[in-house]
Amino acid sequence: MKRLLTLIIFLSISMSTFAQYASASYIVLHEGMENDYLQLESVWQAYHKESIAMGHKTGWSIWKIAKNQDDSYEPGTYPDYLIMEQFSSKKQMDEEFNRYAEGYESMKTTMKKDLKGKYSNKQIEKILAKAPKKEVRTYIHELVAATPMTGGDIKVGDVMMVATMEQLRDDYEQFETEFYHDRFAENVMKGNHRFWGFSRIIDRNEAAYEAPTHNAWNMFIDGKELEMPDDFVSKKIFELTSEVRKMYTPQELTLVYTAQ
Repeated sequence: MKRLLTLIIFLSISMSTFAQYASASYIVLHEGMENDYLQLESVWQAYHKESIAMGHKTGWSIWKIAKNQDDSYEPGTYPDYLIMEQFSSKKQMDEEFNRYAEGYESMKTTMKKDLKGKYSNKQIEKILAKAPKKEVRTYIHELVAATPMTGGDIKVGDVMMVATMEQLRDDYEQFETEFYHDRFAENVMKGNHRFWGFSRIIDRNEAAYEAPTHNAWNMFIDGKELEMPDDFVSKKIFELTSEVRKMYTPQELTLVYTAQ
């Protein structure tokens, strides 16, 4: 009973630790413009730090995507980077998106102020004027379930694996929330895993693909292996999982910038 109460407390903390909504934008770059893109994001980082400090969002990060296209839901050009923006509520997210549409000049003022001494105003304008992005595919996620994250805040160089799912049956989410969630939480408690999260895609832009419906987000720990049950019921759930969702090849992401 004591272990069960500990698990309940541990899991309840997780729902207040992580953002409830996120914008995940997959970036395809023009050939030869990767350095321009990274410089562009380094300038935007100044705005996002200020935005987080003012309570306009809870997180922002840039992840480099490893080139693994086996069984990908991406039939077009494979993306180079992922931009993640996290929000505590849909209202907070909508308000920030309105700022992007209406407050660009104010954002530039913030960048110039915070980057004074590193870049001149003329240099910032020149960096922002470049257009390294060939295509942006944006998916809006709502958090469904998550474990706490161990090991402190994310830092440059951290690796995350993202598995994209396509729901095949209406009860798919129950498999993740009523079985896999607890299995990953137990592994986090044992020190075998750093983080597991499960999100539902609730909106997407015109460039995004229709196949993805959910994502599973994992941060592993080097030298550790997940422990999964091998009892009869668990084995049957493992077997049934492939009937309720299709999982595409996970993407390996490495953190490049963060404004946490």
